[in-house]
Amino acid sequence: MPLPSKRDPEQLRVALQHWFERTLGGPAEVGELSIPVGSGFSSETLLFDLAHDGRTEQLVARLRPDMDDWPVFAVYDLAKQAAAMRLVGAHSDVPVPEVPWVENDDAHLGAPFIVMKRVHGRALPDMPPYVFGGSFLDAMSPSEQRQLQEHAASVLARLHAIDRAQLDGWDIGPVGESGSESLSRQLDELHRYYQWAREGWSFGTARVPLIDHAIEWLHINRPADPGPTVLNWGDARPGNILFDGTRPVAVLDWEMVNLGPAGVDVGWLILLHEFFQSLSVVFELPGFPEFCLPDDVHADYVAAGGHPIDDLDWYVTLAATRFAVISLRTSSREAAYGNRESPADPTDLIMHRDLLAAKVAFT
Repeated sequence: MPLPSKRDPEQLRVALQHWFERTLGGPAEVGELSIPVGSGFSSETLLFDLAHDGRTEQLVARLRPDMDDWPVFAVYDLAKQAAAMRLVGAHSDVPVPEVPWVENDDAHLGAPFIVMKRVHGRALPDMPPYVFGGSFLDAMSPSEQRQLQEHAASVLARLHAIDRAQLDGWDIGPVGESGSESLSRQLDELHRYYQWAREGWSFGTARVPLIDHAIEWLHINRPADPGPTVLNWGDARPGNILFDGTRPVAVLDWEMVNLGPAGVDVGWLILLHEFFQSLSVVFELPGFPEFCLPDDVHADYVAAGGHPIDDLDWYVTLAATRFAVISLRTSSREAAYGNRESPADPTDLIMHRDLLAAKVAFT
């Protein structure tokens, strides 16, 4: 469920205009605000035009969510997200939005925010998911769909090729970690995230046996050699890429940026489509059963310059477990807002519980 805004749009527009006038040191006019359809699972996104100095710019503002109102993440660091996009823009050819402004003071709009230059392109929707039909993927031939997948995998290979030395000083994560150390840290972060995600819901601090089992499975079966530590986009999927045809023109949504093994991103890309495709099966829709298959994504990633990933299934399971914790938060929020019933079993809050259970042999 997208995050509902509780801010008055006109008051927000006026406050944003005043901020630009102070920041630019002269007259500025902010046009009517609009919100992208199906956006805002973890933050608020605003589209608007800014007129100043005799020209008009099309911009995007991203606001930190209300951290007292069912946030998806315990920490939402917009400055870190901006740093990641600036790093990628400076040290790779991966297309990312330009981020001219970062405002950490919440006195202006009621929350910290960043302002990016708008990039025009098409994204695959989450609400309803693209596998339900109605997206631009429907009109593509199988070869064009594969080309789009190849380009998505190439984005990851090019991100992961950024020299480790360039990551120092960007406050993305501990640059000196080995792949094994960064993987251990990410598993620890996942466990802490799970502990935090259970707070404040109607089930108290009850544990979720499926997630407990999955985390234990990940520790028992962790890869012996995860490879080098690279920049992890974190939320790597076609729905977070703007496309012109099959060509990526902007890589978006850096809330989960981190440092870790390359398999973290590749596994997430595979898992998110697997989840959406499973929904199409439930609703007896064709979906895209040949899209983003694990072996194909891995082959495309390697062909684009990525190193082969051992234990790919493990990374897909890591993604499924992390997504289960995210699902706890988003589904609990729906229940808190009265948009769904609170189930008797908290496992039912996990949208892909059967998918995860099958991966970790949980019964």
